[in-house]
Amino acid sequence: MSESKGKQDLRAGGESTKKRKWYSLMDKIWSLPNLEQAFKEVKKNRGSHGVDKVTIKDFESKLEHNLRVLQQSLKDRTYRSRPVRRVYIPKADGTQRPLGIPTVQDRIVQSAVKQKLEPIFERKFLECSYGFRPDKSAHMAIENIREDLMDGYTYVIDADIKSYFDTISHERLIQLIREEMVDGSVLALLKQFLTSGIMEGGIVHESKHGSPQGGVISPLLANIYLHPLDELMITRGHRLTRYADDCVPRKQPKCA
Repeated sequence: MSESKGKQDLRAGGESTKKRKWYSLMDKIWSLPNLEQAFKEVKKNRGSHGVDKVTIKDFESKLEHNLRVLQQSLKDRTYRSRPVRRVYIPKADGTQRPLGIPTVQDRIVQSAVKQKLEPIFERKFLECSYGFRPDKSAHMAIENIREDLMDGYTYVIDADIKSYFDTISHERLIQLIREEMVDGSVLALLKQFLTSGIMEGGIVHESKHGSPQGGVISPLLANIYLHPLDELMITRGHRLTRYADDCVPRKQPKCA
């Protein structure tokens, strides 16, 4: 591995900031082929129903009609995201991880947005980020750490951001997205995803911050939010491997 690895990573990210911003993206999101592909992705990932109790099978039973109705609501800006359904899954340490399950319709729209946003931000993201990215994996992250250790980066910190998904600043996240994309209709959709609320025990709670785990687009938004951290760590001379909110910065020991 080259000693200039970190600098190359940062330079690759820096080039993307010079590219033009996207001013018109909404028509690509509500195009029928994009919505059809989005449904295929949602169906492939399976998952439970949302607060409306409509299952993937229910939606698929009148697929063409449902997608056209959804398309029209996006075109005329009458689409409204529903609150996510709160569920809990057990963690290895005995605690529980909160998830927010969007409705099938909302998952389709999130997937449609993700399919158009992801390529834009992939050109900007650095190589040190491995979580929930195309052609990236946890095994690749581990291999990257191993190679850095062999290069002499033996001062290691294993860090995890506590309650990361629940504490994301909506305002800061939208600012970061605006650096690449300024289509007002798409930004309004993203704000809906972030502020649609959480239903638990029949009560809807406001979501003033955070991006619920369980949403299709949440991992991409999480990577957008932490991209400045990647740039900062690389600039400071650290080797970094980040997988979502888990990161392992490494530094070479100083010579005596």
